[in-house]
Amino acid sequence: MARTRTEVLSYAKPQQIEADGCFAITFIRPTGANPVMVNGYALADGQALQIQQNVGDTDQSTYDVVFTNTTAGLNDLTIIKIMPE
Repeated sequence: MARTRTEVLSYAKPQQIEADGCFAITFIRPTGANPVMVNGYALADGQALQIQQNVGDTDQSTYDVVFTNTTAGLNDLTIIKIMPE
């Protein structure tokens, strides 16, 4: 079994997110946060999107994060990465 570390990050503005060679990445839109899209996929209120790699593979992707309602409310996206150590 590979040694790993967990990174928990919070984002509040549109930007590109690097996977940085992680084994898995999860995007979480907290309940009540503004609508957000990850690579064109809309996360519902309170929903999470988890992407895992096959054993031995790492994620080298760049994910495009866009908040779709910036007029009011709170922009909030939590990202959890499982990284090799």
